[in-house]
Amino acid sequence: MNFNQEYCLVCQDTSSGYHYGIPSCNGCKTFFRRTIIKNQIFVCQFDKNCPVDRSIRCACKFCRFEKCLKVGMDKSALQASRDRIGYTKRNRKPKLKNLLIRSSSESGIESSSQGECTKAFETYWSYVANREKTSNELRLSSYLPQRSLKESLCSKSLLNDPIFLSKYAIRSPKHTYTELRFITQSDYHYWHERDWFVLTEYAKTFKVFQSLSYVDKTELVRHAAIVIPALNQVYNSPDHGLDTVVFPDGTYYDRTHEPTRPAGLNRKKYQVLDLVLKPFREIEINFNEFAAFKAITFLNPDAEVSLAAKNAINEERLSVTKQLYIYMVQKDGIERAIKRFSRLILMGTSMSKMACESKEAVWIADFFENIGYTTFAKELFFGDT
Repeated sequence: MNFNQEYCLVCQDTSSGYHYGIPSCNGCKTFFRRTIIKNQIFVCQFDKNCPVDRSIRCACKFCRFEKCLKVGMDKSALQASRDRIGYTKRNRKPKLKNLLIRSSSESGIESSSQGECTKAFETYWSYVANREKTSNELRLSSYLPQRSLKESLCSKSLLNDPIFLSKYAIRSPKHTYTELRFITQSDYHYWHERDWFVLTEYAKTFKVFQSLSYVDKTELVRHAAIVIPALNQVYNSPDHGLDTVVFPDGTYYDRTHEPTRPAGLNRKKYQVLDLVLKPFREIEINFNEFAAFKAITFLNPDAEVSLAAKNAINEERLSVTKQLYIYMVQKDGIERAIKRFSRLILMGTSMSKMACESKEAVWIADFFENIGYTTFAKELFFGDT
């Protein structure tokens, strides 16, 4: 160990010298300069005490800037002639690197060099993967509260509560099975309720969702109430062939006709097998790709929301889509990535058609009382009243 080596007082990375009055790394130096020059204002998504170290210094810009000030970075030390921000020829990077930097910036993650950009990129995907991981842990748990739709959407997300997750999701009894059994109507009810409960918690993890009015929140969740559970069921199903979806408790459905179910809901089952399960298996998407595609599917501006909400949702959706494309290019190379990315994104069209037809089937089933929907399900599909 080099005991004479100085470290950045902000993130504890190796210092590149004294910048604005303190020993700091190039990343924190550039972050501080850019924040001051651009007069940027950040917002912390938690309690304004996020950890800031070399591994997660890009996660919360508010807390990072506050720490810069706390350890003694001096705003007055900036020199306008030397510290202006603009394009210089020596900073030119290959196209993919430029795309990484722009996409990281649009996602709210600061990046000031190729190394910093890579870390920001990794931080983004760590967040996406963690959201999906905790979402699935909650789905596998035995926790299922009895709440109204308004109570669900107006409370804080359980996925952002580590104490709750540790107690109820990670340690609570999971759904397990030793053998498969064909699904019953009560099984459909149970898993639909679980997936709708998890959907509301998942929705609240998106910053753009938190900014919406209650009416827009309900419309966005209502629009996703068919497709997001279908994605969860398919991706998390063990592989028992292209015509079988297995739930975590061992219940399954396949192409077997179920005469006791409404025809529209039987048709929806076949569409899930053809339009979701089959392409998922053929594309061979991994966990990160699924997590991003699920977010893209959820953030659908076609929901019956206000114009301002549509614009905000679409902006967030474009940001996630760009990140997914960059990730796939890095992993697969551009030629294969374009093919896989295109096919994955085009699934959205056929899934939207499936959702419209399925919602009609839900309305018909409710009208003829073929299905005994719970109060929560009726609020979700037909409104709070």
